[in-house]
Amino acid sequence: MNITCPCCHAKYSLDAALEGEAAGELQVILAQAGPLSRPLVAYLGMFRSKSRALSFDRAVKLARDVLELGADPRALAAALGETVEALRQKRDAGQVKPLTNHNYLKRVLESVADRAGHLPESAPADSREIAPAPRGKRAQGMQALEEWGRE
Repeated sequence: MNITCPCCHAKYSLDAALEGEAAGELQVILAQAGPLSRPLVAYLGMFRSKSRALSFDRAVKLARDVLELGADPRALAAALGETVEALRQKRDAGQVKPLTNHNYLKRVLESVADRAGHLPESAPADSREIAPAPRGKRAQGMQALEEWGRE
């Protein structure tokens, strides 16, 4: 069965794309990640350069590394979203270097955990919302994902 890429509109065989062991493994990881899968995929895209694709083997390793951070899924989803938004803004400004490690994500995850830790759990949900309203569609989507995860 042939499918069309939504980004570049190239046609390729779905059977051939899923034939590789790493491709199937990445699908399993993303399926098990549940609501984290979309922000994780966006984050993985930050590791590829503008002119090259990310191999399935590297994507599997990176995805495992992220999920092994052992963070709360809601905090990790928020950190992934903030990281992707910040890096996309930098790329739009002309800085196009791909990520090489997870250090930036770890720092963002720490700041997300710190912000969440400053407010008591007994506070109403509205007062725990300390992030400004998202401006872009991606940020709005990430916020909707976070709210969905809280439910």
